[in-house]
Amino acid sequence: MQHAKGTIWLAALALLPLAATAADNTVTNASWKNSLQVGATYKSGNTDKTFFTMNLKGNRTAPKSDWINSLYGEYGKTDGDQTEGQVRGQSNYRYKFGNEKLFGGVFGEAYYDGIKDIRPRVKLGPNVGYYFINQKKMKFDTSVGVNGVYERTSEDSHTFAELRLAAHYLWDFSETASYYMNVEYGINFEDIDDGNGLFVTGLKAKMNDKFSLYTELRDEYDNMPSGSDIDRNDLTIIAGIGYDF
Repeated sequence: MQHAKGTIWLAALALLPLAATAADNTVTNASWKNSLQVGATYKSGNTDKTFFTMNLKGNRTAPKSDWINSLYGEYGKTDGDQTEGQVRGQSNYRYKFGNEKLFGGVFGEAYYDGIKDIRPRVKLGPNVGYYFINQKKMKFDTSVGVNGVYERTSEDSHTFAELRLAAHYLWDFSETASYYMNVEYGINFEDIDDGNGLFVTGLKAKMNDKFSLYTELRDEYDNMPSGSDIDRNDLTIIAGIGYDF
């Protein structure tokens, strides 16, 4: 039964982009911004370490709706043992009401981390939010929603409802440089001490129309990790190159 529920959540998440694409067919004055960011670290000597990251983003903005997507992955080894292995895909479709500051939409996420024994965690649910700033060079919004969550580990699987709080900020402070910050936190309705969050902040500097350099800090938080040897905070600092298309 639990496996069937997980399959339903995965199927629903897969259908979400199709629904947004269908809605996009009727949108006018819509613009897409797509990018691929990659980072790599190698260290040898007393410690041999390799670490790779990839972040594919596709954001569509329009007068009456926005569609925000990302696919992040990381893989790393330390002294021959795998120490990082994660994939996180998110999709957030927003429909703007009235003065185009208030919005309602659907959020979906699929998350896999073999090191933390999350195989996988899938979230899907409605949300409402507000654009406090929605300008070409600066955006700031907050949102709140309720997700249905399916999570499986090597020991068991379960489903529960979650309260999700999120905020996003973007500032293009020059023609070639920008700052961004995303923060979100989910609270299990069945056990409010059980929560997980994600904080991402970074700087991006363009080298030309297509390529850019970026540095990013990611902090993943899990108040009740599945293993006793897993820290609650998982902090990563990334530097790499991006390609806009």
